[in-house]
Amino acid sequence: MALRGLQTHLQQTFYPDAAAGLDAVLRLAIGDESLTFTVSSKTLQFDETGSTIPDATFYFEDVDTAWALLSGRADAFSAFMEGRFRADGYLMWAFALMSMFQSDSLPDTPTE
Repeated sequence: MALRGLQTHLQQTFYPDAAAGLDAVLRLAIGDESLTFTVSSKTLQFDETGSTIPDATFYFEDVDTAWALLSGRADAFSAFMEGRFRADGYLMWAFALMSMFQSDSLPDTPTE
């Protein structure tokens, strides 16, 4: 499954300082598959059962789009405007999501 490769990549690139103050369950959804994880106290824990209800879900057109956005090789705003990336839940967590995995596909988190 391609999502397992993505999960491994996320575990390897997780940047705990970017998760400071975040206590949330996030889901990355691609078609019928998804990865669900909890970020709390600067830690990342994947939910292998997928049964945890997420606070926010980020939808990607395909695995390649997810990889490109989360690794900083593609622009999240362009992907959003083109319908290849969207979110349900607190949209501002998209900034935290990209930062946690050291992607520079979004600008710095707005302060206002």
